[in-house]
Amino acid sequence: MLVFLLKSTACLTIFLAFYKLALERESIHNFKRFFLLGALIASFLIPNIVFTEYVEIVPNTAHTDFTINNDSPAAYPDSISPPEPGLEWEVMLWSIYALGVIVFGFRFIRHLAQIWKRIRLNPKFKENFIVKVLLKQSLPPHTFFNYIFLNQKQFEEKNIPQEVLLHEETHAKQRHSLDVLFIELAQVLLWFNPIIYLFKSSIKLNHEFLADRAVISNNNNHSHYQNTILSYLSHDSFNKHQSTGIANAINYSSIKKRFTVMKTNTSKKSFAFRSLLLLPLTCLLLFGFSETKTIPRVTPAEFTETPYYPENEGFGYIDGISSRAIQLAGLVLDSETLLPIENAIIRDSEGNTLAKTDNKGYYNIEFQVSNSGEIFFDFNVVKDGYISQTQIQHWGNLQGKISSAIYIGLRQVESSIRQQSSLVPNLKNLDYETILTNYPEVKKDFVFAKKIEASKKDNQNVFLQIDKGFYLLSDSWIRINSKDDLVLVDDETIVPAYKLNTIIKRNQIIGMTPLGPGNKANYAIYTSKQAQNDGQKTINPVEIHINKNGKLLFQNKLVPLEHLKNELVKINDHLSFDERKKTLRAIINVEATTPKDVIQKVDGIFEEYGSATINIVGPKIQQQGSATREEMKEYNTLAKKYNEMDRNNMVIKSNEVTRLKVIYDKMSKKQRTDAEPFPDLPPPPPAPNAPKPPENGSDTEYASNKIENIIDTQDPYDDLGGNSPISSPTAPPIPPTPLEHIKEMADKGATFMLNGKEISAKKAIEIIQNNDKINIDSRGSTDNKTIVKLSVNPIEIDN
Repeated sequence: MLVFLLKSTACLTIFLAFYKLALERESIHNFKRFFLLGALIASFLIPNIVFTEYVEIVPNTAHTDFTINNDSPAAYPDSISPPEPGLEWEVMLWSIYALGVIVFGFRFIRHLAQIWKRIRLNPKFKENFIVKVLLKQSLPPHTFFNYIFLNQKQFEEKNIPQEVLLHEETHAKQRHSLDVLFIELAQVLLWFNPIIYLFKSSIKLNHEFLADRAVISNNNNHSHYQNTILSYLSHDSFNKHQSTGIANAINYSSIKKRFTVMKTNTSKKSFAFRSLLLLPLTCLLLFGFSETKTIPRVTPAEFTETPYYPENEGFGYIDGISSRAIQLAGLVLDSETLLPIENAIIRDSEGNTLAKTDNKGYYNIEFQVSNSGEIFFDFNVVKDGYISQTQIQHWGNLQGKISSAIYIGLRQVESSIRQQSSLVPNLKNLDYETILTNYPEVKKDFVFAKKIEASKKDNQNVFLQIDKGFYLLSDSWIRINSKDDLVLVDDETIVPAYKLNTIIKRNQIIGMTPLGPGNKANYAIYTSKQAQNDGQKTINPVEIHINKNGKLLFQNKLVPLEHLKNELVKINDHLSFDERKKTLRAIINVEATTPKDVIQKVDGIFEEYGSATINIVGPKIQQQGSATREEMKEYNTLAKKYNEMDRNNMVIKSNEVTRLKVIYDKMSKKQRTDAEPFPDLPPPPPAPNAPKPPENGSDTEYASNKIENIIDTQDPYDDLGGNSPISSPTAPPIPPTPLEHIKEMADKGATFMLNGKEISAKKAIEIIQNNDKINIDSRGSTDNKTIVKLSVNPIEIDN
């Protein structure tokens, strides 16, 4: 609060100084009126403006608790609210401030009551919208809204000059009393700020400037009007002015300034120049007195994945597909203090706000899952000053309405405590009372998580005993029933839990999960490098999940597409490219609406990495509904070519016919109607019978008959113009792809040119990856160094 008051006072002072130096003595009174009011408002808005700056930070892995406990506690917690602060010295300052507000508020009300009393007890009459109140007191003329207060005797004797009446009517017509009420209320609230009094003085003086200008415009006799104003001055003018309270009085403020301004006439050029000065002034104030808040943003965001949904009789499988509604509720807490966090924002994967936590840290959201199969969704929890957390939920193929509670612990930016989360499934009621009922057990888990973190120091053990309980530890942890529970390691070895520390290390684990009934083991652990007794290294299959938004989940973390290559290099690094090409299996898990371009890019990256097989698992990707423009152009060219041939004398290429059929199958009905008709190609001839050697014929005669038979049985689909019954020669080796050729030339130290300009080998590889239509010429050389020319235009070859 103190900082805010200091900043606002500084803004008020700067605005007022600008007004005094650049505007006060100018004749742009309407502009000055709105400047003073706007400056007063802006001085209290600017310190409240917050510019947000996002800073990328290194993400931490959030804790995931697989310990599920649905037992209700015996008692509710007394409170999870922050403790009440004790009596502090601010109370005394607030008391003094409140006393000042009461005193100045009473003064303001007294002035209003004084004016109301004058209106009610004195005679008055109305002219148009002006009400003239005739006073017995000898007070100077003054105005409040549309009431003009005049001395009754002077009015009846017509001793009040017309200039004075016009002056007061101007106050009424231009509603100057609204400005006065505004500044008076500001003075009540900010009675301790001396700048407010100076603003009040400037605003009321400007009102007099406006009224004076109206009189001068009506009567150019400056001297007469100035003498009239002087006639209202006397030794007790100050006391008389004070008695007018919050009204506008003709004898207000500096007469000398008013006389000076009456003679001033500001040019349009001067007005424009002084107005433009406001822009840099406002920018400087925004830069100097607004607030800049730095919010950490994790890229990729921290996430907590629940890779399975606990089995529970409350969840059943239903034949067929039905609408599935997911309702989630819980508490968002500070992971260190375990106090509730208010106004934490829950957002879906597209950035839409689903809910905000209340002052108890409670949230409740509900949404539909439209796709069939296993449930896979994610949402983000964001709060200023805290590391954002992404909850990635991967459940089974559950049906119907699914209700669960997720308790989330956010970590402050400066805190070293890890983020946490805990899932409590199968809750029929998700109101705050029910969520609070389960909180004591969750709180115990959060507190226990700190013990787990402490137990990890200075070791890489996977199996640990803590407080008479047994646990499997990685970045997350699972409580197991016994040290003899069986654990399946890398789908190969089954060992009791207590033997895990002898065969694997904690930093090798990439995932672990409980196994359901019917499995040989109770839990499964997957490692990046299996440490077997014989020291052999295994080949780990590469698996990746791509959701409907194109986000990649790899090795239990979100990975941007452009970073996938670097992540792949970190696994199976004991294998060469050729070894991976022979043995490595890659799996791409997708959804029905996963972007096809992302799938293709991931598939290409896996192929470059050296995968023996790449399996895309998930709903069938819909085929393209129509041919592209390029394919239509290619089809029309080929179809026109064959349609113009003589059917009895056609030279047909099998690869072109195959291409025609592929594009024709892709085309929609409208495209087929608009395109060239499919060529009426003759059927291929039947295979010729093997020739029989002539009886008693010589070898020469046999060869001659053979050649004649070959000529007679020419196949029109043969590119070479004939169909020989003899066996075909061995097929030549498959030439390298353009990408493989460029990589080979890069390894040989070739120089690469693009459209006449030299580029790096890396850039050349990127160009070939993005454009397989690029033209390549590898024939040039300089000083025994090969030059590879790339061009988007055809390359001319000089003979």
